[in-house]
Amino acid sequence: MSGIKDSSRRGRREAGIDTSLPEHRVALASRLRRLRDECGRPTYRAMSELAHCSFAALSGAAAGRRLPSWETTQAYVIACLRHAGRSAEIDTILPQWRRAWEDASVREKAHRLAPADQEHDILPAAPPPPRRRVWRPAAALIVVALLATLSGSVAWTRGPTPMTGLFNILVVPFSGLPALETTLARELGEWADAEPTVAVRGPSGVDRASSESLAGIGAKHGADVVLTGRLHTAGDLWTMTIEVVLTERVFSETPEFVGRHEISLTEPADVVRGNVEVNRQLAGDAVRYVEAVVAFVRGLGRYALDDYPGAEGFFRTADGTLSGIPKTIRDEVVLLMLGNAIGRRARYPEAAEIFQRALRQSPGYARATVGLAETWRAGSPADPAGLRRALGLYQAALTQPESALLEMKTRLGLGLTYQNLTVLHAGEHWSEADEQFGAVLRAYADSDLPGEAGRQSMRLAAEARAGQALTAWQARRNPQAAIAYEEALGLLGRIDVDRPTLRDRKLILLRNLRDVYRAMHATAQADDVEARIRRAGGTT
Repeated sequence: MSGIKDSSRRGRREAGIDTSLPEHRVALASRLRRLRDECGRPTYRAMSELAHCSFAALSGAAAGRRLPSWETTQAYVIACLRHAGRSAEIDTILPQWRRAWEDASVREKAHRLAPADQEHDILPAAPPPPRRRVWRPAAALIVVALLATLSGSVAWTRGPTPMTGLFNILVVPFSGLPALETTLARELGEWADAEPTVAVRGPSGVDRASSESLAGIGAKHGADVVLTGRLHTAGDLWTMTIEVVLTERVFSETPEFVGRHEISLTEPADVVRGNVEVNRQLAGDAVRYVEAVVAFVRGLGRYALDDYPGAEGFFRTADGTLSGIPKTIRDEVVLLMLGNAIGRRARYPEAAEIFQRALRQSPGYARATVGLAETWRAGSPADPAGLRRALGLYQAALTQPESALLEMKTRLGLGLTYQNLTVLHAGEHWSEADEQFGAVLRAYADSDLPGEAGRQSMRLAAEARAGQALTAWQARRNPQAAIAYEEALGLLGRIDVDRPTLRDRKLILLRNLRDVYRAMHATAQADDVEARIRRAGGTT
């Protein structure tokens, strides 16, 4: 086969997989070995250079003695495909491997939790799907009583231990909406039964919580998404609200998502207390409202797993369902997520329209303002008018800061926009760009964010330092540019995950650093960077 090196005769013969190991480990290790065979059996040392992953980690992934991390599994697949000259297939094939690894990971967690005498039966049989009751409203009931007929009994996980799914949803007891609480929990539970990567807990066995403490109770349970609801009356208006808290564990790369959001349905109180025909319609609308919330949460799950087409489909379902309810709906968070899912696929004008819809619903919504700014910056890199529009949007978002990460991302966007305008000869803005990059770096130095949020702040700081490097390079201050690029690479190197986007960004910065050293006639340093590029899997 063209492009495949014959390495089958090199190195020691690989030991067989111990078939007494758990079945899910054996299956994944065997599949990895088959891929390596298909790709010409590259040595693990060659694979290490191709994927920038250690020899020992790659060899261990195919041994089956323990389940490899996703980053190691991904590196193994990428190395094989690169060796075979199949790099163009990486983006297509990786999602299939991600799903296989997710399934193995869920089984691994279950295996570790199982008692010793149940090791060969670690996953209980799925319970039969609950029978849905037929909705028949009583004549004089308001909507909450009408919805009570939807309630069904569901068994939920109890206990203080953190959830172990790849995507964890916590349902906190509702305030004044027991029927909606039960309906929403049941719908989410049926989804979790069908997808082993999803875990749902609550409302049974979960403590009530105020809006301010939802994030804390979510952290206690290891949740990625926390849901609760409340019924509120103000004057002649009656509002049913689902509160959604998104945590940093899976959404830190998009800090505009992290935190509390609301999706609400508002009606005049006299309509709620009106005749039975009106109440029947309102009850039906409330059911569709819950269905839309479930679709939205499913979209969050796909987004968290980098399945942007799947996420877009669920977000569109939620948006279409809510738009079809002839009531007052606040669903800007649905539009925020839909816009980002579309933007991730580089359909910037379409994403901009979605963000504008969100801002019409909620003027001054900083998260949507940042999203809209990003579409203009990314979609108009050579258009000064579009970049100036992005500039104004970023500045507007800074007047309503919602989190440290969101402010860092906003200031980074401002700095990059100022740089683009200067490069296009649309004004001299190097100093303004440097001011914003410096603000990002100061915010990083002052923050002490844990986990995923800490990694994301480090990535934002690395990009800000790279921005300062470009400013110095353009001003022919090459030694300062080299130092800044080295520091940016050092920050990226401290991020303890291995993602394709991160590797690609490192390669870009390494090539820029090499060119700076060449401009300085620092041949030894430039040659050293060339070697680093090759070790990172790039071409020089």
